[in-house]
Amino acid sequence: MSTIDAIKQALQTLEPELIDIEDDSAAHAGHAGNTGGGHYNLLIVSKAFDGLSLLKRHKLVYTEVDELMQSQIHALSIRAKTPAEYHGD
Repeated sequence: MSTIDAIKQALQTLEPELIDIEDDSAAHAGHAGNTGGGHYNLLIVSKAFDGLSLLKRHKLVYTEVDELMQSQIHALSIRAKTPAEYHGD
């Protein structure tokens, strides 16, 4: 299973309306501090984020992908939106 598929699978507990993941690893190859794992940009839209601050949304995402952060993910940029925010309601 690819890392992107593993991230998507881990985030299913948040019942996402949308998950979009971009692998940005090539742009960061060989930089200092990277001992393995890729760089990913994540857009996730979920009702689970309703009423949560940005910090709490990120913590929720990081909790779900924690195991992947140990080996497969070096950096994860997160955009966590509610459906209303994403659709501009």
